[in-house]
Amino acid sequence: MNKKKVLIIYPQLFRYRIPIFNILAEKYDLTVLHSGKEIKEDTDKIKQIVVPIKKIGPFMVFPFNLHKICKQYDVVISEGTTRYLDRNLLILNKFRRYKWINWGIGVSASYDKKFDDKKTFDWVRYFLYKKSDASIFYSDYPIPKYLAAGFDRSTLFVANNTTAVSFNENIEFEKDSILFIGTLYKAKKIYELLDAYKEASNKWNKPLLLNIIGDGDEYKNIQEWLKDNGFSNTINLVGALFDQEKLEPYFRKAFACISPGQAGLSVLTSMGYGTPFVTTKDAITGGEILNIEHGKTGILYEKPEELTNILVDISDNPEKYVQMGKDARKFYLANRRPDQMAQAIIDAIEFVCK
Repeated sequence: MNKKKVLIIYPQLFRYRIPIFNILAEKYDLTVLHSGKEIKEDTDKIKQIVVPIKKIGPFMVFPFNLHKICKQYDVVISEGTTRYLDRNLLILNKFRRYKWINWGIGVSASYDKKFDDKKTFDWVRYFLYKKSDASIFYSDYPIPKYLAAGFDRSTLFVANNTTAVSFNENIEFEKDSILFIGTLYKAKKIYELLDAYKEASNKWNKPLLLNIIGDGDEYKNIQEWLKDNGFSNTINLVGALFDQEKLEPYFRKAFACISPGQAGLSVLTSMGYGTPFVTTKDAITGGEILNIEHGKTGILYEKPEELTNILVDISDNPEKYVQMGKDARKFYLANRRPDQMAQAIIDAIEFVCK
């Protein structure tokens, strides 16, 4: 029996998506059309089409006839955003025979705006998505909004955003540190963490090692900050690191993963490794912050000065954060496994193919 042909149109083939796409590729003839670099490792089940994308002001289009490619497939899944001109026109195409599924956050979100803060173009989003055959969201947050806008509930699917982790059940790690992971730029408020660490170092009885994993614009400035403030021995600037087996010890030895300004997929990665996530209530997010239950699987705070007290609390009451980590991993295993995300996408594909 021939497999259904599915095309996923994505900005680039991110490594963290490969486990989910590989699960889909077991059931479907899957192709990913993207504008990033081709990834050859662990992608033998996935076909790739790598093409550039053209920007026209705030909008984006592919410099070719996208419809010619799409009509070779049974189902097209595209990242849903109002900025993609050609894709949005294809949604409106009454003569297309292939099914169209929007996949994304479902509300406004960016690196400089709060989650669901900008509602100006909600009506455009609703108009377009009603013309698609189904929509997949990264969380259940948008569902009530779309129902209120008149959408049929049967066309709305939730594939909770997550990422795979490499968790070795046969190894125990003794916790002795805290962790920051991500691109080093000011919007993530890395200096808020550094200042809190400096303040906490004057208050705690047992110092905590801080591992900073990442690279970016602020890397050299952070190096200078460590030298100027005398923390080169207790704050470890690791650099960029993507290998799961190398990342595992950093996460599993950390009492908490802390990112004051952003709560993205690192929230799920932390939970998968049994590490609670600490961030601000108004952190930049695509909805991943909704997975954090304050005091249970992580900490949500409001004012920068609160972070100092949290660091002192980690030092004074480490067992509390160990338990949070256990609860975070239980939540991940029960609700946010990659196969669960893949199954929700499969459900949407099967629905539109009926």
